[in-house]
Amino acid sequence: LRTVPRLPVLVKGLLSPEDATIAAHVGVDGIIVSNHGGRQLDYSPSALEMLPAIMRAVDGRVPVLMDGGIRRGTDILKALAMGASAVLLGRPVLYGLALGGQAGVERVLKLLCSEFETAMALCGCTRLSDISPSLLMLPPDMTSPATCSTCRNQSRL
Repeated sequence: LRTVPRLPVLVKGLLSPEDATIAAHVGVDGIIVSNHGGRQLDYSPSALEMLPAIMRAVDGRVPVLMDGGIRRGTDILKALAMGASAVLLGRPVLYGLALGGQAGVERVLKLLCSEFETAMALCGCTRLSDISPSLLMLPPDMTSPATCSTCRNQSRL
């Protein structure tokens, strides 16, 4: 892949911190944490659950994007608070396309942006750089949402 001029190489579908470490070590340009919509394996963890462990594994060596489960602006805020550089959208955009064509996609994107901006404001964040793990409320014995499958429902967001 490196023979193709100037194209970044991103690896999608990583849920294992060990795989993320290997990917960062071999020089990928980014990692996309994803379970591919949860369609391949029953009971696979969500991307959001695995994001903190993967962030620790790569330790800032490469950008980490999160794909999957983004349905609301608060989902975007949670992913960014856990360290994601960005989120990817799939189903919401496809639903908008199916229901309203280009106008439907534009409506979905505007709604997500509006919800995200509202969530930021309600959390006291005026800039993206204000978003941090401190926005997430975790049980005292948990070090990250990746250690508890119900933590998503226990966050302030």
